[in-house]
Amino acid sequence: MKAGKKAKMITLVGTLVCLAAVGTGIYFFTREEEPEMVQRPEKPQETTQTEGPEVSETAPEPEASAENEEPENISDGLILISGGTFSMGSPSGEKQRQKDEIQHDVTVSSFYIDPYEVTQSDYAAIMGENPSHFTGENLPVENVTWYDALEYCNRLSESRGLTPAYTIDGNTVSWDRSANGYRLLTEAEWEYAARANTVTVFHDGGQITSDNANFEGSYPYLIEENYVNHHDSSVVTSRNRGETIAVDSLSPNQFGLYNMYGNVSEWCFDYYGAYDVAQATDPAGAAGGSLRVNRGGGYNDFAKQLRSAYRSALAPDTTEQNLGFRIARNAKAGESVVETTYTLNIPATENPRILVAYFSYSGNTENGAQIIADMTGGDLFEIRMENPYNGNIYEVSQADLNHDVHPALASHVENMEQYDVIILGYPTWWSTMPMPVFTFLEEYDFSGKTILPFSSNGGTRFGDSISDLSKTAQGAYVGQGFEYEYSGGRGLSDNLNEWLTSNGIEAR
Repeated sequence: MKAGKKAKMITLVGTLVCLAAVGTGIYFFTREEEPEMVQRPEKPQETTQTEGPEVSETAPEPEASAENEEPENISDGLILISGGTFSMGSPSGEKQRQKDEIQHDVTVSSFYIDPYEVTQSDYAAIMGENPSHFTGENLPVENVTWYDALEYCNRLSESRGLTPAYTIDGNTVSWDRSANGYRLLTEAEWEYAARANTVTVFHDGGQITSDNANFEGSYPYLIEENYVNHHDSSVVTSRNRGETIAVDSLSPNQFGLYNMYGNVSEWCFDYYGAYDVAQATDPAGAAGGSLRVNRGGGYNDFAKQLRSAYRSALAPDTTEQNLGFRIARNAKAGESVVETTYTLNIPATENPRILVAYFSYSGNTENGAQIIADMTGGDLFEIRMENPYNGNIYEVSQADLNHDVHPALASHVENMEQYDVIILGYPTWWSTMPMPVFTFLEEYDFSGKTILPFSSNGGTRFGDSISDLSKTAQGAYVGQGFEYEYSGGRGLSDNLNEWLTSNGIEAR
């Protein structure tokens, strides 16, 4: 079965016109009650190539392994990356690191990699369609599922007389590591290529700006710690383009690779899960799971989500306008077949038991939750803190996020096991969920349940909250979400109804 068709079969929701699919954040934090002024983004230059900055900290140069490489006889523009050993993940002292970034040594074999993300022109030539939100031949293709990316690799391989790397049979995907065809990068290969023999937060050092990456430049690395008290002069805001740019724009990293950070986040092959530190050579990810890794961050992500070690994960049938991929090929044939099976936890089609859970600061999320509960007949549950936030909400909420504080809750769900579908609402703060929502998700076992997220915000969309939600509630199926600005306006009820219907939830 073709991957694109497979994705369509298993996807519960389709793309809705005027309804937002999962996205990533544009502004750091938004109060629910009052709008903010947003400057219209400038149109980016098509190509801007400059000399890359010096990097003060580098890893040891890997030894070339040319004797193990197949001769390059394919004129496809891919470049050879010599294998080597590097420290994958982040050191304990790296600010804003995540718990899943455990640092460990990994060895990767040499491989060929495309210096550019797959373009819309290339994708349309092979797949016969262009699903992208932003359109342009030399812009990266986006709004593609993980399955779409695999299908593209297979079709491209066949068009050039190479052996496809993937076999797709129902929910089972097998990767033949001996095949010479095109494939996605593994997570380890991606980080190795992005770091380009450096050991700093970014390949340029400890900071990054829109001069060398396409991201939400208004929120550089460590802006959260400097938003109120500007004590670090290296934290400097830069341009927010607000859209993708040509794949050959800006300067490449030390390996000659463009846009490893920003523009579009890139699908990797791996299941998301805890690192297997014992699998030190050419790891292919967790043994099982329901999420697939994507790396590098997109045009509307914060700098912290562009870090070399940062891991994002989504259901493989997810589409986002800042989510694409780049391709790779083996330099030497591997010796194993990696078989993976993905099973969606689809909500019951008849009379699912629904819980509408929400956290609201100023009432807009609460309003949406009440409408949804009335529509579905679901039970309404407010996520309430034992000690509610007060004072400067910008500071107190950021302090919890920076220090990974999970506030105690004053309310708890009895008999969570009785619910099939959890419709979860929250405002987007600092490009993710408020910390009380993390507490809620960690209190219960959501295995086999469906979570449908919705967010009230001031223009941020979901930030990286969908990935954070998916990683926290592993075992649940996280469906496509719905976002609305502030109160949602007069059309909120109709839009919510359309969204629910697309998720298989019929209004009463």
